[in-house]
Amino acid sequence: MRTTVSMALVCAPVLLAIGVPCRAELDVILYPAYGTGTAAVVEGRVIDREKQGEITAEDGRARNLSRNLRSLMNDEQEDVPVTVTIGEKAWRTTTNQEGYFRILIEDLTLPMPGWHEMSAATTDGSGKGSLLLVPAHNVHGLISDFDDTVVISEVNDKSQLLANSLLLNYRQRKPVPDVAAAYGKLAATNPDTTSAPLFYLSASPRQLQSSIQAFLDHNNFPRGVLITKRVTNDASSEPLTNQFAYKLGRLVEVFERLPHVSFVLAGDDGEQDPEIYAAMQRRYPTRVTAIWIRRVHPDPARVRIEGQGDLAELLVPIVSSP
Repeated sequence: MRTTVSMALVCAPVLLAIGVPCRAELDVILYPAYGTGTAAVVEGRVIDREKQGEITAEDGRARNLSRNLRSLMNDEQEDVPVTVTIGEKAWRTTTNQEGYFRILIEDLTLPMPGWHEMSAATTDGSGKGSLLLVPAHNVHGLISDFDDTVVISEVNDKSQLLANSLLLNYRQRKPVPDVAAAYGKLAATNPDTTSAPLFYLSASPRQLQSSIQAFLDHNNFPRGVLITKRVTNDASSEPLTNQFAYKLGRLVEVFERLPHVSFVLAGDDGEQDPEIYAAMQRRYPTRVTAIWIRRVHPDPARVRIEGQGDLAELLVPIVSSP
């Protein structure tokens, strides 16, 4: 999403007039990446840096609203050369008109699977990110929705949804009770617990990636790959309002890139998670091991799909087990 005025355009006339080059500091954002063996897809974005103050549990609604609205507006940087480094190897690319870059890597030479640090740099900025290479023996995965499955958002009450999303910060928002512990126990069913194939699939735009990740970390959710929606002003944008198409596409991508993993799918019935997950189960009948749905829809007549469990009931034995 573009701002109307670039910081470079603001400072350039003044500084250039006195012979000082105008160069804005840049943020290089690396989104979490995943893969197996030697292959992965790395995505990121380059935007003008905007300094924000410390976020506290005491922040008022006006401050939160101002901060959250600013995070939705980025001054993206087009045609910027970017170097991505993983281990001892580097790959080069250039940002598109929305500031995004994407690299398909098929020649990774990391010594072992698990989590690895990535870095990306331009001449005016740098950033770090994480890459998960799922071990061959980790075959028990989880893909979880975010709103009303992990965090209380109240999607079916639009005014309350906006209040929760814009007027609160990550330290103030409330997690769904016991879900973090349940996800941790599921991750522990893998031999290598620290690199379990866990994914958090959000329909929020990537501009909110950092605040969602901060919420997960603050509330002790197990480490996983956070996927958010790429919203742009051009044809590369993921579906803005068609959540079914967006989520189904992302789910298929995870399943295809991790063919050795079977998945539990967790979501809620506030929107279309039950129908999306049912479509995935039809497509991958042997690889969807369970579907958990949190019941939040205000209409008691909301269709319940046979075979999909109630998350509230399933949390009890998972959380209470030794």
